[in-house]
Amino acid sequence: MTSDSFLEKDLMAVSTQQSLEQANRLNWWTSVCQRLWPLSTSGDGNCLLHAASLGMWGFHDRLLTLRKSLHAFLSQSPRLEALWRRWRRQQSALNSQAGLVYSEVEWRREWNAIVSMASTEPRLRRPSIASDHSGEVAGAVYESLEEIHVLALAHVLRRPIIVVADTMLRDMNGEPLAPIPFGGIYLPLECSPSECHRSPLLLAYDGGHFSALVAMDTPADSTVVLSSAIPLVDASHDLLPIQFSIDPGDREDYGEKLELSQPDCVGLLKEYLDVLTIDLHEGEGLAKNLGKLGSIGKSVGQKLRLKLTRSNSQRGSKPTGILCAQLHTDKRHEYHDAMINNYLHTARLRFNQQQDQLYKEGSMDMAPRYGAGNSQFYAEADLASHERVSQLTPVKAVTNTDETVYLCNSTFYQPSELCRAAGCSFFGNPQTQNYCSKCFRELLQCK
Repeated sequence: MTSDSFLEKDLMAVSTQQSLEQANRLNWWTSVCQRLWPLSTSGDGNCLLHAASLGMWGFHDRLLTLRKSLHAFLSQSPRLEALWRRWRRQQSALNSQAGLVYSEVEWRREWNAIVSMASTEPRLRRPSIASDHSGEVAGAVYESLEEIHVLALAHVLRRPIIVVADTMLRDMNGEPLAPIPFGGIYLPLECSPSECHRSPLLLAYDGGHFSALVAMDTPADSTVVLSSAIPLVDASHDLLPIQFSIDPGDREDYGEKLELSQPDCVGLLKEYLDVLTIDLHEGEGLAKNLGKLGSIGKSVGQKLRLKLTRSNSQRGSKPTGILCAQLHTDKRHEYHDAMINNYLHTARLRFNQQQDQLYKEGSMDMAPRYGAGNSQFYAEADLASHERVSQLTPVKAVTNTDETVYLCNSTFYQPSELCRAAGCSFFGNPQTQNYCSKCFRELLQCK
């Protein structure tokens, strides 16, 4: 395993990425918008809050800070009744499809269960090697959360949340089994837009598990300029569902027949998000042409895209591009760089330990490697050249019988006597029968 593949496996939820890309739910927009990557997230039932914490701050919700806030909101918030009405209306529509009818007691029992799910009390505790000597067992598992908890979290954070997910759960043959209701846009509708953060938090949902979705840093000298944005439509250009978008108020039927029109949905999105329309064809050309201009090209590109958006809306014609929400990736935590450096340091140590362990177990690739001093990073040899060198006939090393002490590779040494050739004033060498090199060469030529 190379260091790059180690980092990819350590950081990325590769199976989630492959699953959502194959379903054409993720990264179908890479010609005009940045590619997004799902981060590997702990699966202990608290993955929704772990993913949210990773997406915002770069670490898991180990101290259950977000989960405590979520439970407090669902238990004590003055906005609780509005969330109850929105949830009941949407759940009623799902129940009617399944032929279910709840009584008032059952509705309240279901809601109490939803509030209880968000508790910080673990559902169970599993044995762990990390248990301390006091006998307390580590490794808590918490109740998994539902769509209404994502909406409540959007209100806790006062920030829109977009969940990228497939629409159907499928079997191993790709046949649909059941709908997946998590995908869509969650807006903090009970909060004033002026009090909310306008850059959405991005999450991926696959296989009953949430992951944070993040973009990579774009090098300053990059030749491709892609928008820091995420589409608000799917690959068919249909608007993503706005979850729990209608508050039925005091209606007895809980607004069963209420629906938002397409313009109403777009208007609602524009209240909470910085929305722009990117033309697919012009966006591709814009990326190629403005990429040569570096940071200036990025600035100009955003202005041109906004101009395209305004001109499309003024003409009143059907938009030819994709509706996107802008991501404000320029705002970072003050410890962002220090956290990355700390991670890379620990990742290198873990990679080296893994390589050493594989070498001891004999499962590492045994191709010849040549070390670079004391470094633990190696370069692979050219196998063809190595084979040719291995086939050469071994030559016995020459035994040096000269006991003279030489100074490194210098020609200065302490001889025992002069050259044995008559009239020669040079010193002899025991290895040349006590002749000097010149007389010994002449002797060989005469023979």
